[in-house]
Order: sequence, then structure tokens, then C-alpha cells
Amino acid sequence: MELKKADFQLFHRTHFAFKQLKAELSEVEIASLKNEYQQHWQHWKLLQLTVAENLPEGFAMNKPKIESWTNGWNLRNHFWCAYRSDSRQDENACLATLLNRKQYQVYVMFQHYQSEKRKGSPEAYNQLLELLPQWSQNVDLENYYIWPKSEDELADHLPLATYLADKQVQKEFRKSLKGETFQLGKLFFEGEISQAEQITMATLQELMPLYQSLNE
Repeated sequence: MELKKADFQLFHRTHFAFKQLKAELSEVEIASLKNEYQQHWQHWKLLQLTVAENLPEGFAMNKPKIESWTNGWNLRNHFWCAYRSDSRQDENACLATLLNRKQYQVYVMFQHYQSEKRKGSPEAYNQLLELLPQWSQNVDLENYYIWPKSEDELADHLPLATYLADKQVQKEFRKSLKGETFQLGKLFFEGEISQAEQITMATLQELMPLYQSLNE
């Protein structure tokens, strides 16, 4: 499977709220837009289900949470999917994938939305920062980035290699978190991404030791 340039371009629009779209477009145009979104989302869904089906059995990630293409009032400005082990569905930490107009990202994150209903604190999650020097020795750092949760997803994130190479950068990064969490993963920028399921599976497997360490 592949991600095409058109999958990124789907999100190249100014407005996502149906209220605004209805003021700009005819009913026929809105119906066409909805159909276009659903087609791309079905492709996205199939990609993530294929990944989940082919991950190592020991990961037990058989039920990815694939966010809908709309929340009822708005078209999404990205597609998102969370991967949690079957026995860890009630935890805030997860592995995830996200597609927006700029990039496809495969990453580890702490889900803050409704976090009070799940287990795991930001403080415990941020302890992953202590593991990065050792973990990074076993992966190719190309395409890996690290960024605060509060940073806009379209911002130019910090290359992980730059973070790891400079103690002062690490200090400033920790300071920038201000009690929030960070995200870390591979970014693949807008364009044709062939064998997207293999790339996703390989990256999730690289990130798995970090995710698993949160349950030790």
C-alpha cells in the first residue's frame, strides 16, 4: 500500500467546519467533498488495519483506534490512529500514526484528551526521556524527531539526533515541556510514500521498547 500526494493534499484547505463550508459551497460541492474525504479515510483505515494485522503477535495490538473522518461538526484536519496493546486499552500512553497536509508520522505519545479516565501520569511518561540515549543506539535516527505535545503539528520539529547530541538542547527541551508531555517518532513528508504499511510496522517495532517500558 502507498500514501499518495493526494492523501496529503486532502487537508490543504482553509476551512474544516461544515458551517463555514456551507457558506462557501453548494450542496453538490459539499456532498462531493464528503465523498472525497470518505474515500481517503477508507484507504487510511485499510492501511492501519493491515498494519495491525501484520504486527508481531506478541505485541497484541489487534484493535487500533481509528479516529473518524469527521466529528459531526467539522471535517478532520488530519487522520489519526492509536495503537495500544489489548491489555493496555485503559492507559494514556500509546503508539500512534497521523496524516496531515505536511507529513505522515509514526510516533509514541501521551493522550491528554480525557486522560483522567485512563491510567498513567505525564510525569511517568516523561521518564522515557531518560531512556532515549540507550534506546537510540539500536535505531537509525534518520527521520526521527522529538517535540513538545503543545507544539503545533505543522511546526518544524526538532531532529532527534540534534536533541541527543547536545545536553543544553536537552535541558531547554525539558524546560519547554512545562509539565506537559513530549512526542517522538518518524516523520515522512508530503509526497509519494510507497510500502507505507512496511514503513509503519518497522517504525512501530522500533518504538515498541519505549512503549513497553511504561508497563514495567
